[in-house]
Amino acid sequence: MKTITKIFGLLFGASLLFTSCTDNTVNPPEPLGAYEDGLFVCNEGPFMNGTGTLTYVSYDLATVEQNVYKTVNGGEDLGNIVQSISFEGDNAYIVVNNAHKVVVANRYTMEKVAEITADLENPRYFMAASATKGYVSCWGNAFDATDDFIAVVDLTTNTVTSTIPVDLGPEKMVSYNDKVYIAHQGAYGQNNIISVLDSATDAISTTITVGDVPNSIVLDANNMIWVLCGGTPSWAGTETIASLYKINTATDAVVSNFDFALGNHASHLTLDKPMGEMYYALTGGVYKVNTNATMLPMAPIFNGNYYNMAVHNRKLYATDAGDYASEGTLHVIDLTNTSVRNTVATGIIPGNVNFN
Repeated sequence: MKTITKIFGLLFGASLLFTSCTDNTVNPPEPLGAYEDGLFVCNEGPFMNGTGTLTYVSYDLATVEQNVYKTVNGGEDLGNIVQSISFEGDNAYIVVNNAHKVVVANRYTMEKVAEITADLENPRYFMAASATKGYVSCWGNAFDATDDFIAVVDLTTNTVTSTIPVDLGPEKMVSYNDKVYIAHQGAYGQNNIISVLDSATDAISTTITVGDVPNSIVLDANNMIWVLCGGTPSWAGTETIASLYKINTATDAVVSNFDFALGNHASHLTLDKPMGEMYYALTGGVYKVNTNATMLPMAPIFNGNYYNMAVHNRKLYATDAGDYASEGTLHVIDLTNTSVRNTVATGIIPGNVNFN
Protein backbone atom coordinates (compact mmCIF):
# COMPACT_ATOMS: atom_id res chain seq x y z
CA MET A 1 0.00 0.00 0.00
CA LYS A 2 2.84 2.42 0.80
CA THR A 3 4.32 1.78 -2.64
CA ILE A 4 1.00 2.54 -4.35
CA THR A 5 0.56 5.70 -2.30
CA LYS A 6 4.08 6.84 -3.16
CA ILE A 7 3.51 6.26 -6.88
CA PHE A 8 0.22 8.16 -6.74
CA GLY A 9 1.93 11.05 -4.97
CA LEU A 10 4.64 11.23 -7.60
CA LEU A 11 2.09 11.22 -10.42
CA PHE A 12 -0.01 13.89 -8.69
CA GLY A 13 3.05 16.06 -8.15
CA ALA A 14 4.08 15.69 -11.80
CA SER A 15 0.57 16.66 -12.85
CA LEU A 16 0.74 19.83 -10.77
CA LEU A 17 4.17 20.68 -12.22
CA PHE A 18 2.89 20.19 -15.80
CA THR A 19 -0.16 22.34 -15.10
CA SER A 20 1.92 25.14 -13.63
CA CYS A 21 4.25 25.09 -16.62
CA THR A 22 1.47 25.21 -19.20
CA ASP A 23 -1.11 27.40 -17.47
CA ASN A 24 -0.68 30.91 -18.90
CA THR A 25 -2.47 32.37 -15.89
CA VAL A 26 0.47 31.20 -13.76
CA ASN A 27 3.19 31.88 -16.31
CA PRO A 28 1.85 34.39 -18.84
CA PRO A 29 3.85 34.85 -22.06
CA GLU A 30 6.43 37.59 -22.07
CA PRO A 31 5.13 40.78 -23.75
CA LEU A 32 6.63 41.46 -27.18
CA GLY A 33 6.84 45.18 -26.51
CA ALA A 34 4.92 48.29 -25.56
CA TYR A 35 3.21 48.56 -28.95
CA GLU A 36 1.99 45.01 -29.60
CA ASP A 37 -1.69 45.58 -28.87
CA GLY A 38 -2.70 48.53 -30.98
CA LEU A 39 -2.35 50.45 -34.22
CA PHE A 40 -0.05 53.03 -35.75
CA VAL A 41 -1.11 56.19 -37.54
CA CYS A 42 1.34 57.65 -40.05
CA ASN A 43 1.30 61.42 -39.67
CA GLU A 44 2.70 62.78 -42.92
CA GLY A 45 3.88 66.02 -41.33
CA PRO A 46 4.12 69.46 -42.95
CA PHE A 47 4.52 69.24 -46.72
CA MET A 48 8.10 69.91 -47.92
CA ASN A 49 9.39 70.83 -44.44
CA GLY A 50 9.58 69.43 -40.93
CA THR A 51 9.11 65.75 -40.25
CA GLY A 52 6.38 63.15 -40.16
CA THR A 53 5.66 61.14 -37.03
CA LEU A 54 3.94 58.00 -35.74
CA THR A 55 1.03 57.92 -33.30
CA TYR A 56 0.34 54.72 -31.37
CA VAL A 57 -3.20 53.96 -30.20
CA SER A 58 -4.04 50.87 -28.14
CA TYR A 59 -7.13 48.97 -29.22
CA ASP A 60 -8.90 49.82 -25.97
CA LEU A 61 -8.03 53.51 -26.62
CA ALA A 62 -6.55 53.76 -23.11
CA THR A 63 -3.08 54.54 -24.47
CA VAL A 64 -2.34 57.21 -27.06
CA GLU A 65 1.31 58.06 -27.63
CA GLN A 66 2.62 60.70 -30.03
CA ASN A 67 6.05 60.78 -31.72
CA VAL A 68 6.63 57.13 -30.92
CA TYR A 69 9.63 56.54 -33.18
CA LYS A 70 11.40 59.73 -32.10
CA THR A 71 10.84 59.00 -28.41
CA VAL A 72 12.17 55.45 -28.63
CA ASN A 73 15.16 56.27 -30.83
CA GLY A 74 16.84 59.06 -28.91
CA GLY A 75 15.22 61.99 -30.66
CA GLU A 76 15.81 60.78 -34.22
CA ASP A 77 13.20 62.10 -36.67
CA LEU A 78 11.69 59.93 -39.39
CA GLY A 79 11.82 62.68 -42.02
CA ASN A 80 9.39 64.12 -44.52
CA ILE A 81 6.81 62.71 -45.56
CA VAL A 82 5.80 59.60 -43.58
CA GLN A 83 3.72 57.95 -46.28
CA SER A 84 2.86 54.47 -44.96
CA ILE A 85 3.71 51.67 -42.57
CA SER A 86 3.57 47.89 -43.19
CA PHE A 87 4.56 44.82 -41.18
CA GLU A 88 6.38 41.56 -41.84
CA GLY A 89 7.56 39.23 -39.09
CA ASP A 90 8.84 41.28 -36.17
CA ASN A 91 9.57 44.34 -38.28
CA ALA A 92 7.74 47.49 -39.31
CA TYR A 93 8.61 49.10 -42.65
CA ILE A 94 8.03 52.86 -42.53
CA VAL A 95 8.05 54.49 -45.97
CA VAL A 96 9.28 58.10 -45.90
CA ASN A 97 8.45 59.63 -49.25
CA ASN A 98 10.34 62.90 -49.65
CA ALA A 99 13.32 61.51 -47.74
CA HIS A 100 13.53 58.64 -50.28
CA LYS A 101 13.94 55.91 -47.67
CA VAL A 102 12.33 53.06 -45.78
CA VAL A 103 13.01 52.91 -42.05
CA VAL A 104 12.96 49.41 -40.56
CA ALA A 105 12.04 49.13 -36.89
CA ASN A 106 10.86 46.44 -34.50
CA ARG A 107 7.07 46.56 -34.76
CA TYR A 108 6.53 45.89 -31.05
CA THR A 109 9.16 48.21 -29.55
CA MET A 110 9.72 50.63 -32.48
CA GLU A 111 13.48 50.42 -31.95
CA LYS A 112 15.32 51.10 -35.19
CA VAL A 113 16.74 48.08 -37.02
CA ALA A 114 17.97 49.52 -40.32
CA GLU A 115 17.44 52.19 -42.93
CA ILE A 116 17.07 51.52 -46.66
CA THR A 117 18.16 54.53 -48.68
CA ALA A 118 19.97 53.31 -51.80
CA ASP A 119 17.98 52.87 -55.03
CA LEU A 120 14.75 54.39 -53.73
CA GLU A 121 13.19 57.53 -55.19
CA ASN A 122 9.84 58.83 -53.99
CA PRO A 123 8.80 55.53 -52.36
CA ARG A 124 5.09 55.09 -51.63
CA TYR A 125 4.17 51.68 -50.17
CA PHE A 126 5.93 48.55 -48.95
CA MET A 127 4.57 44.99 -49.23
CA ALA A 128 6.23 41.74 -48.19
CA ALA A 129 6.09 38.94 -50.76
CA SER A 130 7.64 36.46 -48.32
CA ALA A 131 9.66 36.43 -45.12
CA THR A 132 12.79 37.28 -47.14
CA LYS A 133 11.57 39.51 -49.99
CA GLY A 134 9.55 42.70 -50.20
CA TYR A 135 8.54 45.30 -52.76
CA VAL A 136 8.41 49.09 -52.61
CA SER A 137 6.40 51.09 -55.12
CA CYS A 138 8.34 54.14 -56.28
CA TRP A 139 7.43 57.11 -58.47
CA GLY A 140 11.01 57.93 -59.39
CA ASN A 141 11.08 61.58 -60.43
CA ALA A 142 7.46 62.58 -59.87
CA PHE A 143 7.55 64.83 -62.94
CA ASP A 144 8.96 62.13 -65.23
CA ALA A 145 6.35 59.64 -66.45
CA THR A 146 8.94 57.16 -67.70
CA ASP A 147 11.08 56.30 -64.68
CA ASP A 148 8.63 54.71 -62.22
CA PHE A 149 9.65 51.37 -60.70
CA ILE A 150 9.17 48.69 -58.08
CA ALA A 151 12.18 48.16 -55.81
CA VAL A 152 12.91 44.56 -54.80
CA VAL A 153 14.14 44.39 -51.19
CA ASP A 154 16.09 41.59 -49.52
CA LEU A 155 14.54 41.55 -46.05
CA THR A 156 17.47 39.66 -44.54
CA THR A 157 19.97 42.39 -45.47
CA ASN A 158 17.54 45.33 -45.83
CA THR A 159 18.95 46.27 -49.21
CA VAL A 160 17.45 46.88 -52.64
CA THR A 161 18.63 44.06 -54.89
CA SER A 162 16.99 45.15 -58.16
CA THR A 163 14.37 47.43 -59.66
CA ILE A 164 11.49 46.62 -62.02
CA PRO A 165 10.39 49.35 -64.46
CA VAL A 166 6.63 49.93 -64.40
CA ASP A 167 4.09 52.36 -65.77
CA LEU A 168 3.28 55.77 -64.29
CA GLY A 169 2.35 56.15 -60.63
CA PRO A 170 2.54 52.79 -58.81
CA GLU A 171 0.90 52.93 -55.39
CA LYS A 172 -0.81 50.34 -53.18
CA MET A 173 -0.26 46.60 -53.69
CA VAL A 174 -1.94 43.33 -52.73
CA SER A 175 -0.70 39.80 -53.35
CA TYR A 176 -2.18 36.39 -54.04
CA ASN A 177 -0.69 33.13 -55.36
CA ASP A 178 2.77 34.48 -56.23
CA LYS A 179 1.24 37.48 -57.98
CA VAL A 180 1.41 41.08 -56.84
CA TYR A 181 -1.30 43.46 -58.05
CA ILE A 182 -0.11 47.07 -58.25
CA ALA A 183 -2.55 49.97 -58.57
CA HIS A 184 -1.25 52.80 -60.80
CA GLN A 185 -2.98 55.93 -59.60
CA GLY A 186 -0.74 58.05 -61.76
CA ALA A 187 1.56 60.12 -59.50
CA TYR A 188 0.93 63.79 -60.35
CA GLY A 189 -0.89 62.69 -63.49
CA GLN A 190 -3.54 60.02 -64.06
CA ASN A 191 -3.37 56.35 -64.97
CA ASN A 192 -5.85 53.49 -65.35
CA ILE A 193 -4.05 50.17 -64.99
CA ILE A 194 -3.24 47.39 -62.54
CA SER A 195 0.16 45.80 -63.13
CA VAL A 196 0.49 42.12 -62.29
CA LEU A 197 3.95 41.19 -61.03
CA ASP A 198 5.15 37.59 -60.94
CA SER A 199 6.97 37.36 -57.62
CA ALA A 200 8.83 34.23 -58.74
CA THR A 201 10.49 36.01 -61.67
CA ASP A 202 10.19 39.67 -60.58
CA ALA A 203 8.73 40.53 -63.97
CA ILE A 204 5.46 42.17 -64.98
CA SER A 205 3.33 39.41 -66.50
CA THR A 206 0.36 41.48 -67.63
CA THR A 207 -1.55 44.70 -67.10
CA ILE A 208 -5.28 45.09 -66.49
CA THR A 209 -7.15 48.18 -67.66
CA VAL A 210 -9.54 49.66 -65.08
CA GLY A 211 -11.10 53.07 -64.54
CA ASP A 212 -9.18 56.32 -64.27
CA VAL A 213 -7.11 56.98 -61.13
CA PRO A 214 -7.24 53.67 -59.20
CA ASN A 215 -6.67 54.94 -55.67
CA SER A 216 -7.24 51.81 -53.55
CA ILE A 217 -7.11 48.04 -53.92
CA VAL A 218 -8.18 45.10 -51.70
CA LEU A 219 -8.33 41.29 -51.86
CA ASP A 220 -11.54 39.71 -50.56
CA ALA A 221 -12.14 36.31 -48.92
CA ASN A 222 -13.02 34.79 -52.31
CA ASN A 223 -9.65 35.90 -53.69
CA MET A 224 -11.19 38.56 -55.87
CA ILE A 225 -9.43 41.88 -56.34
CA TRP A 226 -11.47 45.06 -55.90
CA VAL A 227 -10.16 48.35 -57.26
CA LEU A 228 -11.73 51.72 -56.51
CA CYS A 229 -11.02 54.24 -59.25
CA GLY A 230 -11.60 57.88 -58.34
CA GLY A 231 -11.90 59.15 -61.89
CA THR A 232 -10.11 62.19 -63.29
CA PRO A 233 -11.22 65.36 -61.45
CA SER A 234 -12.42 68.36 -63.41
CA TRP A 235 -9.42 70.47 -62.41
CA ALA A 236 -7.07 67.99 -64.10
CA GLY A 237 -8.68 68.34 -67.54
CA THR A 238 -11.60 66.34 -68.87
CA GLU A 239 -13.51 64.95 -65.90
CA THR A 240 -14.20 61.20 -65.92
CA ILE A 241 -16.41 58.99 -63.77
CA ALA A 242 -15.37 57.09 -60.68
CA SER A 243 -15.80 53.31 -60.77
CA LEU A 244 -15.42 50.11 -58.76
CA TYR A 245 -13.81 47.12 -60.52
CA LYS A 246 -13.82 43.42 -59.59
CA ILE A 247 -10.97 41.24 -60.94
CA ASN A 248 -10.72 37.44 -60.91
CA THR A 249 -7.25 36.46 -59.68
CA ALA A 250 -7.49 33.07 -61.47
CA THR A 251 -7.74 34.72 -64.89
CA ASP A 252 -6.67 38.31 -64.20
CA ALA A 253 -9.79 39.38 -66.07
CA VAL A 254 -12.31 42.04 -65.06
CA VAL A 255 -15.44 40.30 -63.80
CA SER A 256 -17.61 43.38 -63.37
CA ASN A 257 -17.49 47.10 -62.79
CA PHE A 258 -19.82 49.67 -61.28
CA ASP A 259 -19.89 53.32 -62.32
CA PHE A 260 -20.60 56.30 -60.09
CA ALA A 261 -22.36 59.46 -61.23
CA LEU A 262 -20.11 62.03 -62.89
CA GLY A 263 -18.62 64.37 -60.30
CA ASN A 264 -18.65 61.82 -57.48
CA HIS A 265 -15.01 60.92 -56.90
CA ALA A 266 -14.91 57.95 -54.51
CA SER A 267 -11.81 57.03 -52.49
CA HIS A 268 -10.36 55.08 -49.53
CA LEU A 269 -11.72 51.61 -50.25
CA THR A 270 -11.21 49.37 -47.22
CA LEU A 271 -12.35 45.81 -46.55
CA ASP A 272 -13.80 43.94 -43.60
CA LYS A 273 -12.75 40.55 -44.99
CA PRO A 274 -14.53 38.23 -42.50
CA MET A 275 -17.82 40.09 -43.03
CA GLY A 276 -17.44 40.48 -46.79
CA GLU A 277 -18.11 44.21 -46.50
CA MET A 278 -16.28 47.07 -48.19
CA TYR A 279 -16.38 50.71 -47.18
CA TYR A 280 -15.46 53.81 -49.15
CA ALA A 281 -15.71 57.59 -48.93
CA LEU A 282 -17.87 59.59 -51.34
CA THR A 283 -19.04 63.23 -51.30
CA GLY A 284 -19.05 63.66 -47.54
CA GLY A 285 -20.33 60.22 -46.63
CA VAL A 286 -19.13 56.69 -45.87
CA TYR A 287 -20.76 53.93 -47.91
CA LYS A 288 -20.92 50.16 -47.42
CA VAL A 289 -21.12 47.58 -50.21
CA ASN A 290 -21.07 43.79 -49.91
CA THR A 291 -18.59 41.78 -51.99
CA ASN A 292 -21.61 39.90 -53.45
CA ALA A 293 -23.49 43.07 -54.38
CA THR A 294 -24.81 43.62 -57.89
CA MET A 295 -25.22 47.38 -57.56
CA LEU A 296 -23.79 50.28 -55.59
CA PRO A 297 -25.59 51.60 -52.48
CA MET A 298 -27.72 54.69 -52.88
CA ALA A 299 -27.11 56.28 -49.47
CA PRO A 300 -24.23 56.48 -46.97
CA ILE A 301 -24.30 54.65 -43.66
CA PHE A 302 -23.16 57.89 -42.02
CA ASN A 303 -21.75 61.28 -42.98
CA GLY A 304 -18.19 62.48 -42.61
CA ASN A 305 -15.18 63.79 -44.52
CA TYR A 306 -12.00 61.81 -43.90
CA TYR A 307 -8.42 61.90 -45.12
CA ASN A 308 -8.03 58.11 -44.93
CA MET A 309 -9.92 55.07 -43.64
CA ALA A 310 -9.18 51.48 -42.52
CA VAL A 311 -11.28 48.69 -40.99
CA HIS A 312 -10.21 46.36 -38.19
CA ASN A 313 -12.29 44.10 -35.91
CA ARG A 314 -15.64 45.72 -36.77
CA LYS A 315 -14.36 49.24 -36.25
CA LEU A 316 -13.68 51.91 -38.85
CA TYR A 317 -10.59 54.01 -38.16
CA ALA A 318 -10.92 57.29 -40.07
CA THR A 319 -8.40 60.13 -40.02
CA ASP A 320 -9.14 63.84 -40.22
CA ALA A 321 -6.31 66.15 -41.26
CA GLY A 322 -8.11 69.27 -40.02
CA ASP A 323 -6.33 72.40 -41.24
CA TYR A 324 -3.28 70.38 -42.50
CA ALA A 325 -1.02 72.50 -40.32
CA SER A 326 -1.79 71.43 -36.74
CA GLU A 327 -2.57 68.11 -35.07
CA GLY A 328 -5.26 65.97 -36.64
CA THR A 329 -7.62 63.38 -35.23
CA LEU A 330 -8.46 59.70 -35.51
CA HIS A 331 -12.14 58.77 -35.36
CA VAL A 332 -12.94 55.24 -34.19
CA ILE A 333 -16.44 54.22 -35.29
CA ASP A 334 -18.18 51.00 -34.22
CA LEU A 335 -19.56 49.39 -37.36
CA THR A 336 -22.19 47.41 -35.43
CA ASN A 337 -23.58 50.68 -34.08
CA THR A 338 -22.23 53.71 -35.93
CA SER A 339 -23.46 56.11 -33.25
CA VAL A 340 -20.75 54.74 -30.95
CA ARG A 341 -17.68 56.83 -31.73
CA ASN A 342 -14.43 57.88 -30.11
CA THR A 343 -11.86 60.46 -31.15
CA VAL A 344 -8.17 60.66 -30.32
CA ALA A 345 -5.49 63.19 -31.22
CA THR A 346 -2.78 62.47 -33.80
CA GLY A 347 0.09 64.36 -35.39
CA ILE A 348 -0.01 66.63 -38.44
CA ILE A 349 -1.88 65.17 -41.46
CA PRO A 350 -2.74 61.67 -40.22
CA GLY A 351 -2.90 59.33 -43.20
CA ASN A 352 -2.10 55.63 -43.45
CA VAL A 353 -3.32 53.46 -40.56
CA ASN A 354 -2.06 49.92 -39.91
CA PHE A 355 -2.74 47.38 -37.20
CA ASN A 356 -0.19 45.48 -35.13
